[in-house]
Amino acid sequence: MKRCLRLLCALLIGVPAGPAIAADAESEIIDTYRGSLSEYLGGRYSAAESGYQYLVTLGSADPTPTANIALMLRDQGKPNEAAAQWLKATLLDKENAFLWNQRAWNYLSLGRFREARDGFRKAIETATRPDDHGEAQLGLALAETIDGNDKAAIPEFKNAMRRNTYLRPVISLELARLKARRREYSAAIQYYTESLSADKKQPQAARELARMYEKTGQAKAAWQAYKFVLDLAPRDEPAKKKLAKLERFIEGRPSDSLPIIRLARPMFRGLSDDQPNSSSQKGPRLRIGLFNGPQGSPRHLTRFYVMGSTTTRLWDVRLDDEVVEPAPPYRQWEILYRADSRLIEIRDTNGNIIYVTKQAFRFEPHVAGFTILVKNPQPTDSRGIDLSDRELRGVLEVIPTPEGFHLVNEIPLEEYLYGITAGALPPGSPPGAYETLSVLMRSKVLERVQGAPTNPERTHLCDSEHCFVYRGLAKERADATEAVRKWPGVTIKPPSGSGLEMHRSCGWSTAYGIQDRRTPALTIRSPLDFERLTHQFPNKKLFHESSAIVPPNWNRWVRILDLKPIRRRVERVVDVGPIKRIVVLSRDKTGRVQGLRIIGARGQAEFKGEKAVKAVLEPGGLRSTLFTLSPLYRGKRMRRLIVWGAGTGHGRGVCLAGTMGQSHLGRRFDEILNHYYGQALEFRGYTPPKRITYEPSPVIRTKKARQQHWRKPRTRSHRRRPRKRRKPKSP
Repeated sequence: MKRCLRLLCALLIGVPAGPAIAADAESEIIDTYRGSLSEYLGGRYSAAESGYQYLVTLGSADPTPTANIALMLRDQGKPNEAAAQWLKATLLDKENAFLWNQRAWNYLSLGRFREARDGFRKAIETATRPDDHGEAQLGLALAETIDGNDKAAIPEFKNAMRRNTYLRPVISLELARLKARRREYSAAIQYYTESLSADKKQPQAARELARMYEKTGQAKAAWQAYKFVLDLAPRDEPAKKKLAKLERFIEGRPSDSLPIIRLARPMFRGLSDDQPNSSSQKGPRLRIGLFNGPQGSPRHLTRFYVMGSTTTRLWDVRLDDEVVEPAPPYRQWEILYRADSRLIEIRDTNGNIIYVTKQAFRFEPHVAGFTILVKNPQPTDSRGIDLSDRELRGVLEVIPTPEGFHLVNEIPLEEYLYGITAGALPPGSPPGAYETLSVLMRSKVLERVQGAPTNPERTHLCDSEHCFVYRGLAKERADATEAVRKWPGVTIKPPSGSGLEMHRSCGWSTAYGIQDRRTPALTIRSPLDFERLTHQFPNKKLFHESSAIVPPNWNRWVRILDLKPIRRRVERVVDVGPIKRIVVLSRDKTGRVQGLRIIGARGQAEFKGEKAVKAVLEPGGLRSTLFTLSPLYRGKRMRRLIVWGAGTGHGRGVCLAGTMGQSHLGRRFDEILNHYYGQALEFRGYTPPKRITYEPSPVIRTKKARQQHWRKPRTRSHRRRPRKRRKPKSP
């Protein structure tokens, strides 16, 4: 502070500031920026505002401090005071389309529609980037919609969709709502399905689509939509009640109408390259629970069919003996649970009972390398699980329960990696990404199975997203299988403080501060930089931008949330009344939200942690906690909440999008893992090649040496071909 005062005094009395004073002032400004950013990350917005206000008093023409003051006022729920700061920021930089957009959003939040439209139009005029142009078109369309002019909003929505591909899901959803208000139901259904095809993690869009199907009398389609809602948010009680109600109006089993995989018989018959692998090379045998819910708990089954690609025997676990005659290849058995007697019946193709038991039993292929097919499973609760048929390697075990039975697949580690490695990446991913993931997953699985299982089924892992998504041979790919076989037994040990974790996209940096680029040059100096990060396209130098396979919604996404569902979820904890403000409690150093405070007319509630934040805003709908909030008000109450997000997942460990990008750039799997874990990463069963360092040739000092190494400079005459001399003719 004193150094800046000395600089101001020198300027006032006309004395030129010396280099020492200028350097002191510059360091003071940098320290003020750092301190204000720290206050912002800690949720102390008034203190951060004071720091930026001090920078404004220095008389700089930079609009950044003024824009940061406006953001602090917005986050404190003072949009009227923020309007003046946005006005000042745009006057300081009249050609900055991003600042014009934020000024227009502030006017829209206050209900000043004419000024909001003018601000968005000015942003369109000054925009030099397609993301700023698309955001302005979206804001202009929302201003027309909220003001009641739906017809004028339609072309603006379509223009925004053409400009910004990241806005396609939210724009399709808004167009669907607009068409529904105009009672154009067929067009609304088309836009709802288009929005969900662009980004499936939108439970609110699925709910509205289900209601639209109900309104048009399509009971089966409505049942499918509510089933999709429960897959995303299993605790949605209204959707569960609707699902049970619609089942009474559907002929047959509603699950038969789902888009699931049905197989007539096993397709895999043990390739020759599977035979040389010994049991020691395939690793320890794992027990994987099948048909588990999103939280990892197994679901009870009451019926399914089983068929083997080779001779399959029925083995009683307690008797430790074969109890019936083995079934020849492609012979189908039916396994049925009788609730009245709590017995499990095994029937042949004619429906004859061949075995009855209350004990656990197994289906084992007679020849190793062949598979077992589980057909038409019927669980007691189908929320959040995939009902497709599953062709499985290894052994299938049936464990009786009071409500049915559980299924467990016993499989070697390496064969288990074939399925989970392929299912974690999009089809067509580069081989290096599969190699990186196979080493990481092998290490993660071995870490989780070190201790003895504690559950009654003695399972090590489940088949849902709670552990690793596992669907058997249906999700295996040749590239992933080859990557697993290329580096058998290779594992890693991360440095202390890091875990064996992965996520789809970090947005720009992992939660540990590892940026997704070769040279970490992105610097977040202020809240305005976070705002730009979530609103604009990803930086072109990021690794995930090097791969065209990465889905766009992994990196950037937008949600427009209504406040009524949020209020219902908050009031499960405490009655806060109409919501007036939603405040971010704190962020980590990469900008990820650590907690929320929701303030209402009658009280307030706090939600801390990643799961709590996602559960209160939109269960199953937020891709990450790296987001910024733009509220829209109606008087003193919030009308809607716009969430501008970046990245997908918790942000810890390896970034899959960055892994694909680095693999496309030619990096090896050990280089990719070293990027996310550092040089302290320990490889087991693999020795990374030594780095090749190129040393420059020594400088020639002496005159004699220079003469020896002297070369005549090249000229045009050197490019001419020498003439061939004719040999004299012999006499």
